[in-house]
Amino acid sequence: MKNDRILLEVNLTTLAEREVYRVSDDWVGYGTWVANSDCSKLVGIEIAKSDWTPLNDWQIFHDFFHKGPHCRLLRVDLRSGESQVIHEEKIWLGHPIYRPFDDHTVAFCHEGPHDLVDARMWLVNEDGSHVRKVKAHAPGESCTHEFWVPDGSALIYVSYLKGQQGRTIYRFDPESGVNEALMTMPACSHLMSNFDGTLLVGDGSGTPVDVKDTGGYSIDNDPWLYVFNVAEKRYFRVARHDTSWATVANSRQVTHPHPSFTPDDSAILFSSDKDGKPAIYIAKLPAHPSMLSA
Repeated sequence: MKNDRILLEVNLTTLAEREVYRVSDDWVGYGTWVANSDCSKLVGIEIAKSDWTPLNDWQIFHDFFHKGPHCRLLRVDLRSGESQVIHEEKIWLGHPIYRPFDDHTVAFCHEGPHDLVDARMWLVNEDGSHVRKVKAHAPGESCTHEFWVPDGSALIYVSYLKGQQGRTIYRFDPESGVNEALMTMPACSHLMSNFDGTLLVGDGSGTPVDVKDTGGYSIDNDPWLYVFNVAEKRYFRVARHDTSWATVANSRQVTHPHPSFTPDDSAILFSSDKDGKPAIYIAKLPAHPSMLSA
């Protein structure tokens, strides 16, 4: 998405660009726009231009939540450029993701400070029907960084409680509607899994900036990348990311590691500004890791 306005397709052989979709003048394209498994369409969020404020730092992020912006979740056909609104609310929406290999199911979130949102994670059918909550938050609970396991089997997310250092990894089964606690972990900000969800990777972090009560959620800074073995409920350190978590050039997340596995599960791709400027790194998984118990 270029300039919050134009969705472009890039030919990787010729580098030629094709305009797929253009946001109308009364709206602004927001956040990540995510394709389905066969890359024939994607889902995205648009925010009414009259409500929009560039989210250049975390204070603006906090303030924007209270505005209750007019948002719409839509899908775009990547061949024709035709769009259709799936869901629309006067509440801040974000993080839209098709369930892999199931275009009928779309996840999205109620965005904002995690300790203020009513419930972060939601599902909706692609035709706009059956809006349902993934999890009702317990008192003092925040949930964050949900993602679909790439094989489509589950939605995984992180739960943490006010006044506690550790966090818990949860798995939501979209067929049964059951939330299952998988294991505890150090305070990581972002998780991702390998294809079948048997391994998870996370980036150690400090006190979250996307909560209102930072004092209540204060935690020690952790500079490590971790891999979690779900079946064994154990984990190991891979490498230090040593990122600053700073906002750079009005981008709030460019220094966030956002680690992910290489397709063969042999290494971790992540971002960091440990050498001065934000850059992308690869850390190979150790052949004989020192396992830690959750």
